[in-house]
Amino acid sequence: MLSNRRLLRVRLFLEGAVVGIFTGVIVAALRFLLDEADIYRPKIFAQLDGAADFLLAIGVMILVAEFLARAVKFDAQVAGSGVPQLKGILQGRARMVKPLRLLAVKFAATVVGIGAGLSLGRAGISVQFGAAVGNVFTKIIYANNRQHEEVEGNFLLTAGAGAGLAAIFNAPLAGVIFCIEELRKRFSQEILIAAVTAAVSASFVVKIVFGVRPVFETITATPLHVPSVMTLPTLEMAAGLTAAPLKFAGLFVLLGMICGAAGAFFSKALLFALDTCDRLRLFGVRRFAIPLLMAIPLGMWLPQVLGCGNVLVDELLSTYPALSLLIILLAGKVLYTLICFGTNAPGGLFLPVLVVGALIGNIFARAGNGLSLFTAEWTTLFIIFGMAAFFAAVVKAPVTGSVLLLELTGQFEHLTGLIVVSGAAFLVSDLCGGEPIFSALLERKKPSPIDKG
Repeated sequence: MLSNRRLLRVRLFLEGAVVGIFTGVIVAALRFLLDEADIYRPKIFAQLDGAADFLLAIGVMILVAEFLARAVKFDAQVAGSGVPQLKGILQGRARMVKPLRLLAVKFAATVVGIGAGLSLGRAGISVQFGAAVGNVFTKIIYANNRQHEEVEGNFLLTAGAGAGLAAIFNAPLAGVIFCIEELRKRFSQEILIAAVTAAVSASFVVKIVFGVRPVFETITATPLHVPSVMTLPTLEMAAGLTAAPLKFAGLFVLLGMICGAAGAFFSKALLFALDTCDRLRLFGVRRFAIPLLMAIPLGMWLPQVLGCGNVLVDELLSTYPALSLLIILLAGKVLYTLICFGTNAPGGLFLPVLVVGALIGNIFARAGNGLSLFTAEWTTLFIIFGMAAFFAAVVKAPVTGSVLLLELTGQFEHLTGLIVVSGAAFLVSDLCGGEPIFSALLERKKPSPIDKG
């Protein structure tokens, strides 16, 4: 006869699969709608011409702001990325009262807000959606068993969160590691079983059943024709390197250090943006109208900074923009992300953080190329390493970031380099006083009656 713990593992395996499947369906729909928005948004802004068009655009943006304000007022957990709220629930500091309502309202608010151009991500939202699915399933199955609901509920909440991250990036291993490294910060076989099953199931649904395109199409659609960090000595002549292999490897550490310092500043700036909106007493429609109205001129003259930014990363990987444009894009993406995030609108941070890291890596590569330290073929690798490093500096989850980029690229020979650059970024960010952004947001958050139930 099976012991209670073994029965628990069997249940978690089966329940994790169900949670993963439903999470995959929801995330697939979210990705599809936001991908469509990325296609049609630039076309709409390009057609604006004349006073009537601008007045119509302003009216639409005010209506979007009104919708977001009503959504956040209706359910306070709709605001923000959802990851800090989830960490609070797992720590017993809050609870998810009405997960179905949260799913419906935040889904609509996310599609409308980011679709209109807000520079926010969809991965954090997907994490919260997965957790909500786990919570719904727990309430249904264990409605009359309080003990099972509390014990297995937390496991399924965590597993659903990992499934959400796995589905949005098609990176099941990163989803599992995120559960352990960032959400639970501890390992157990029960967490592993539920998280692995949910992440794999969600990724399967998104990739196989729905056939949804990967987040970064250029990374996953074509192999990386760049030298491997592990084989620098043998490829020195072929790559046209002028620096010694050891010095060249030091460039990756230098990139990590730059991303670490920049990540610490970015984390502090995010908190400052939220505090500034509160100090200026910008609430309701006015709070969301500011970034939405800014999206109109940006959509006309700098459309790359709008939305999640995955399209911009694809452009960086497939084109060779001028250095001046890269600097403008970096400044624009950072500033507009800070303004959007400062409103606490529905939307996450993962994708904007990865985009900023890609821009830093591209600028770094362009500078090195200009100094004749290496050839242009290394640019792609620096972009990818920049993404992992900046993620590690802001989220303070270096293993998750390394594995995420490893799964996105499929180039396992870069694992050591990704860990090194992420580790350097993590250390420098820590020395610069950078806090894990989601923990900092949780500590800053004032619990609302909805959070307390």
